[in-house]
Amino acid sequence: MNASIQIIAALAAATLAITAAPAQSSAFTAGTITAIAPDDALNIRKWPSAQSKIIDAYELDESISMTGRCKNIVTNVSFRIDGYESTGWKYAQMKKAYVWCQVMTNDAELGWARGKYIWPE
Repeated sequence: MNASIQIIAALAAATLAITAAPAQSSAFTAGTITAIAPDDALNIRKWPSAQSKIIDAYELDESISMTGRCKNIVTNVSFRIDGYESTGWKYAQMKKAYVWCQVMTNDAELGWARGKYIWPE
């Protein structure tokens, strides 16, 4: 096989691999702030840590955009909650101890919030 045919075959294989790969969702998941006192606010932090810089805050029943990514900061295991599972299943995963979920603020800044304070839609 000459070099030109090898290049064409490699490009064809790469194109097939790209188009055959499952698509990743780029849409955000809606959430609502829950389980906080009416006179309190949920702090959105730069990183998933209570010591991280606060970049925003949301009040009870306020809507928030979630990226679908959550992380247990003790085990360092990330997981997704933007699949087709039920809302109850998603919240059960999010409200576990040490779970933080990535969110996007109204100013389009990515941050992190404790999962147990967000009800996924």
